[in-house]
Amino acid sequence: ICKSSVDMWGRLLMSVGTAVIGSLQFGYNTGVINAPQKIIETFYNETWHKRYSEYMLSTTLTTLWSVSVAIFSVGGIFGSFSVGLFLNRFGRRNSMLIVNVLAFIAAALMGFSKLAESWEMLIIGRFIVGLYSGLSTGFVPMYVGEIAPTSLRGALGTLHQLVILNCNMSQFYCIFSSNNYSLGEHKTLCFKNI
Repeated sequence: ICKSSVDMWGRLLMSVGTAVIGSLQFGYNTGVINAPQKIIETFYNETWHKRYSEYMLSTTLTTLWSVSVAIFSVGGIFGSFSVGLFLNRFGRRNSMLIVNVLAFIAAALMGFSKLAESWEMLIIGRFIVGLYSGLSTGFVPMYVGEIAPTSLRGALGTLHQLVILNCNMSQFYCIFSSNNYSLGEHKTLCFKNI
């Protein structure tokens, strides 16, 4: 095996690996919100009580919970429709680098929402991470498909979905291994950037 061939494979694996790591956000955030539902609803109710000296109606709580879960998909829709705008302006690689800022902003908003006593921060963070996920779902497969040799394009193209699936399953471990369940949901919501 010649040295240039080894260098090429090393660069290819590093590039593909780095690109598909961005898919972790999508897989993780798809399911992380579901397990701590009661904890998050309690947080919403306590925050509401501190502000307005009364507890939420059950319909209001159900509505806020539904918005918290569904807003991720709404962000994903806007993100997926914006893929072309980013790619035409910044290119594939630069778009993937720039959009990572959204993941950090979302993690900060969701992670500090309990400290700030703001359920709005949690919902906005979910929207932003949905936006990130929609964008990266367009960027990653396109980038990997362009840099992969023709003979490996299909195999390497599936790594994006494989990472999403594996991270979706691993988030359950993060939730149930938390020792402090009262803070557990906020740790798991910002854990993704560690």
